[in-house]
Amino acid sequence: MAADGAAGQKRQGFADLDGIDIFDKVKDNKVKAADKAGEAKHLALNEMALQIANELVKQAAPEDKPFVGAQPMLLKKPSIATPEETERVTTVACKTVQRLIKDAKAVHVFVGQDARHSLDAKQLLDCAEEHDDKAPTMVSMASDWLQTLPFTTAPNHFDTGDRLLIYIGTPGKYLSMCIKSYRGEFDKAYKADRLVILCKGVCMLPLGTQEQNIFGLDQDAVVKTIVAAVRSKGGVGWGHGAGTRASLLQKAFGYPEGHALPKTLTYSGDAGGDSTPFDYLVSYVKYLNEVKLAKPTIPVTNWFDTGLLVSVLQGCIVNAGTSLLTDGDGLAMLRDASIGHIISKLNQVIAVEPFKSAHAVYNFFIGDGACRLNGGVELALHLMEGHKAQSLTNLFIFNNHKWAIEDNLVAETFEEHALYNKSFYDLLQH
Repeated sequence: MAADGAAGQKRQGFADLDGIDIFDKVKDNKVKAADKAGEAKHLALNEMALQIANELVKQAAPEDKPFVGAQPMLLKKPSIATPEETERVTTVACKTVQRLIKDAKAVHVFVGQDARHSLDAKQLLDCAEEHDDKAPTMVSMASDWLQTLPFTTAPNHFDTGDRLLIYIGTPGKYLSMCIKSYRGEFDKAYKADRLVILCKGVCMLPLGTQEQNIFGLDQDAVVKTIVAAVRSKGGVGWGHGAGTRASLLQKAFGYPEGHALPKTLTYSGDAGGDSTPFDYLVSYVKYLNEVKLAKPTIPVTNWFDTGLLVSVLQGCIVNAGTSLLTDGDGLAMLRDASIGHIISKLNQVIAVEPFKSAHAVYNFFIGDGACRLNGGVELALHLMEGHKAQSLTNLFIFNNHKWAIEDNLVAETFEEHALYNKSFYDLLQH
C-alpha cells in the first residue's frame, strides 16, 4: 500500500500518482536488439565481471612474500601497548619516516577519508600549490575520500611514478577494486621498498632491506612528523590539477555554494541499442550527484553491497567519471566486504534517529546474498510496514540467481544459497 498525500487516498501496488499501474504503461515496450556500440558495451561489462571474479580467486603466495615483518599479526588475546612501548615504537617510526622522506628524490602523500579529522593532514592539504606539479612533494586526497564528494567529472589523479608513496588512512583491496584506485601502485611501491602506510596505530614502512609493520604507535605524532618533513623538503604541489583545490576542500570541509537544480530525470527509452541496463543506474547516480551539488545541505547518500553485479555497477559509475556519492560507512562496507553491514545500515536510516527524521535521499544497491541470507527483503518489507521515515529511501535488488561472489566463482548454486521463495522477485519482475 502506498499513501497518496494529495488526494488522501490509498493506492494499490505499483501505481503512479494518477492511480495508473506502472507496469501497464510499459507492458508493450520491448527491449531493442543491441547495435554494435551496445554489443561492445556488453563485452566490456563481461570483461569487468570476469576481472572482478578472478581477483577474488585465492592465489598461492610466494614463499618469500610478504616478508616476515610485513605480515599481519594474529592476536589470540587482546594486547594493548603500554605508554613506554608506544613511545618507543613511535620514535622508531618517526625517525625512519624522516630519513625516508629526506633521502627520497620525491614524495607523494595520499590523505584518506578517515584521516580527514587530522589537523596536521588538513594543514598539508591547505598548503599545496595547484600550479606546481614538479614539487618535491605532491599531496592528493585519496580516491576513497573523493568518492564521498559529489562530482560528475572525476578529478585528475597525479601519477606517483617512482616517488616515495605515503598513504595516511585505511586502504582496502575490495574497495580499491570497486573504485578502480591505485591498481598495482601499492604493489610496485612495496616491491621497491618505497611504500609507507599509516593506518589506525599501525605503520608499514621500509626498515633495513624489507617492509615491516610497527604496531601500537601514536598515529598523530607520526602524521605530524610526515607533514613537517615534507614541508622542510621544499614545495608541496596539489595532485588534482589546477583550479580544483578550493572546490574539493570546500566540499570536504565546508558548505559549497549550490549549483543550479538539474532538470527532472526522464526515462530515455528501452534498454537495447547502444544502452545496457547498467546505463540507467549510472545516469541515476549522476543525477543524484547533480542534486547534491545543487542542495549541499541535503543528505544524498548511496550504499553498495558486496557482490558481483553491484561491483560491476560501481565500476560502470567510476568509469563514467561520476562519484559513488557514498560516506564513511559505505567505504567501511567495501573495505570489509560485509553483506551484513549494509542491512544494518538500512535498518538504521529508517528506524533510528536522527536518520529517520532527516529529509534525505538514501539509496541501497543490494545483491542476492544480503537479500537472502541476511534478510534484506524481509527487513525492507518490515520497515515499510512498521516505520515511517521522512527520507526517500530506494532499495535496488540485484538478482542473477546466484548468491554473492562465491557461487559465481564456482558457476553453480550451493543448496543453502538457493532461492526457494521467489514470490518477491516475481512480483518485481512481472
